[in-house]
Amino acid sequence: ELNRQRKRAIQFSTLCQHEMDKLCSMDEYPSDSILFTAYGYTLHIRDELVADAFASLPEREQGILILYCVLELTDGEIGSIARMSRSSVQRRRTKALNELRKRLEDDGGRKAK
Repeated sequence: ELNRQRKRAIQFSTLCQHEMDKLCSMDEYPSDSILFTAYGYTLHIRDELVADAFASLPEREQGILILYCVLELTDGEIGSIARMSRSSVQRRRTKALNELRKRLEDDGGRKAK
């Protein structure tokens, strides 16, 4: 058994960076992300720029995106929870996603000062 293991063993110095990356794991802590909550569900955003852009959205749009992204609900299902029509949810969701995209493209999610 030991001989078989020795034949299969390789030295770390012979591994390329891609293979080395597979051998490590990164610890994740709750403090590493920014939390947004709506309707009892939480969205964890690790990227500060994305979190800043998300925080700039109105609370109702944040809630719609949380239900859409976290639970992967349809517009109709979100409407039932948020007490809105399906078309209103779709309109607000589309507008919020476009606003996020615009903020991240224009200024990295930072508000102009």
